[in-house]
Amino acid sequence: MNVFQSPWPKRRIGKQNDGGYVICDLPGEYDHCISGGICNDISFEQAFLHMHPHLICDAFDGSIDELPEPHDRIRFHKTFLGPHEDLSSYIEPYSNVFMKIDIEGHELKLLPLMIQNGTIGKIKQLVVEFHSPVEYPLFPWCYIDLDGITERDLYTTMERLSTTHKLVHLHPNNGCAVTHNIPNVFECTYIRMTDPLPLSREVIPTPIDEPNCPERPVVVFDFPPFCHQ
Repeated sequence: MNVFQSPWPKRRIGKQNDGGYVICDLPGEYDHCISGGICNDISFEQAFLHMHPHLICDAFDGSIDELPEPHDRIRFHKTFLGPHEDLSSYIEPYSNVFMKIDIEGHELKLLPLMIQNGTIGKIKQLVVEFHSPVEYPLFPWCYIDLDGITERDLYTTMERLSTTHKLVHLHPNNGCAVTHNIPNVFECTYIRMTDPLPLSREVIPTPIDEPNCPERPVVVFDFPPFCHQ
């Protein structure tokens, strides 16, 4: 899980603390936007669409009946992403998709499907919150229908994803439990790239990061594979 140095500037968008994410300012345009996991906050989607006024966003969340506030360029779908929705029909017509997913463990069902069917290659930039399976038993009411998902599935998914995308930002979620000094939940930013990149020398969290929970201590990564000083 090496973190690499981004060739392009990074910025954090969305609301302060939990709900905002770091993205790279990549050259060129996107032709579509997909967001999985909305709940009561679309601040990230609003900020991203403001930066890209030509884009439409397909947003998915089965836990709510409608967006927390209307937006004329967000098409809401009341459904959970996972094994029953691999997003193929929403991705295939496009070539440079921006995708953000925070889907409570189901990223370990969705991403392997996208890797298997090749649609992952159409994702130009991916922001994903990974939820380690060690977290599932702690909050069983939150992590539903994830029986059989293991730590090995997490590592395998990240390893397979690294063949098409580079991890250029990682942010530990300090609102969750910690196992062996590693937070169980962490936010990752990937860019589609196979060319070599230098390893990151940034201490995590970086100056542009914000703690998910301001009242709790943050976990500092100043060692490999997160930081290569």
